[in-house]
Amino acid sequence: MAIKKKIVTLPSMTPGSHRTVSVLSFGKSGARPKVYMQAAIHANEMPGTMALHHLMPMLTEADKKGLIKGEIILVPTVNPIGQSQLVGNSHAGRYNHLSHENFNRNWIDLSEPVAQKVWKKIGTNPEANVKMIRKAALQALNEMKPANELQTLRVEMQKLSTDADYVLDLHCDIYAALHLFTAHNDWVKGPTGPLGNEGAVQALAADLGVEATMYNDPYPSTLTFSGVNSALWARLQDKFPQAHIPQACMSVTLEMRSQHDVSDALGKSDAQNLYRWLVRQGVVGGKAAPLSKMKSPASPISGMDVGYSKGTGFLVFHVKPGAKVKKGQAICDVIDPANPNGPQARTSYTSQTDGILFSRRLDGYLSWPGQVMFRIAGPKPLAHRLGMSGLDD
Repeated sequence: MAIKKKIVTLPSMTPGSHRTVSVLSFGKSGARPKVYMQAAIHANEMPGTMALHHLMPMLTEADKKGLIKGEIILVPTVNPIGQSQLVGNSHAGRYNHLSHENFNRNWIDLSEPVAQKVWKKIGTNPEANVKMIRKAALQALNEMKPANELQTLRVEMQKLSTDADYVLDLHCDIYAALHLFTAHNDWVKGPTGPLGNEGAVQALAADLGVEATMYNDPYPSTLTFSGVNSALWARLQDKFPQAHIPQACMSVTLEMRSQHDVSDALGKSDAQNLYRWLVRQGVVGGKAAPLSKMKSPASPISGMDVGYSKGTGFLVFHVKPGAKVKKGQAICDVIDPANPNGPQARTSYTSQTDGILFSRRLDGYLSWPGQVMFRIAGPKPLAHRLGMSGLDD
């Protein structure tokens, strides 16, 4: 079956110009399971794009052989707005310069418009409810009238993802180990692959060799792309407790190491691991390799220690991403460059939990009050983090 390529055109924001998004589809439209993957919504985060660059030839070959049983939609660079934001000699792709929004916030919570469409018909048949909710979600998106190119981007990409069984949003951090964020419902209730007993998120974490997995409970409070795709189902179950509404979409934010981790070696390895997971979920035909053990158990977002700077200076770290740390262990120092008194020029920051340091700033990075310097995945909720998303920047 031929690979389909669709061009989504965004409305012009300046005379004589417009931006486009390329969408590639593999398999048969409407087939199940459906997988949606996108990369670089933060437009200067390219490891996911590199992984999809290596995955696409593998899917093309599988498609030629008739091995793709479901439908796979890939958007290798989903954010042409951020791609065009060059400041001086640097790429500034995290925030929209026009609205000052983080590109991975303010996606569309469809739970209320969908609830308005289905409340008279929702019932106890889970399969019928899933079909009804997916149809209503697409109707709600089609009825929207976005006012500009960023709002149009959100609507058009959610049209592609809202009826998917699996959604993978590929990101990276400044300097990080491979990690992922998901919702508690995805972890314990999400779709289970037909070829094994492990849930889909557990299998993804194991197949990719994820160093740290964190979940929101019950779902993310911030409107991230992966969050709105997953939370739709949990929010509707909250609205209609008498109905049987499955967690019909497993959605994750997959953080593929560091911004500089863009290489053929890593991209090829990540693509092979993603392909193995697609086989394991029955999206692509074949026999999946035995499932490896997860490198670490999943932990709650409320157990994540976020290190905030209290002053100005420059950073020097004592541990690297992926390191296991103990409560009270020194993680980094902020150094006052104008203080001549040696050790007194340093303000030390320590871990408030046992866990895995999965992301941090670079050595020599400028520090300022309130800046996030590092994040540690801890096994138990921290009292001062309860109710916080951890997505502070």
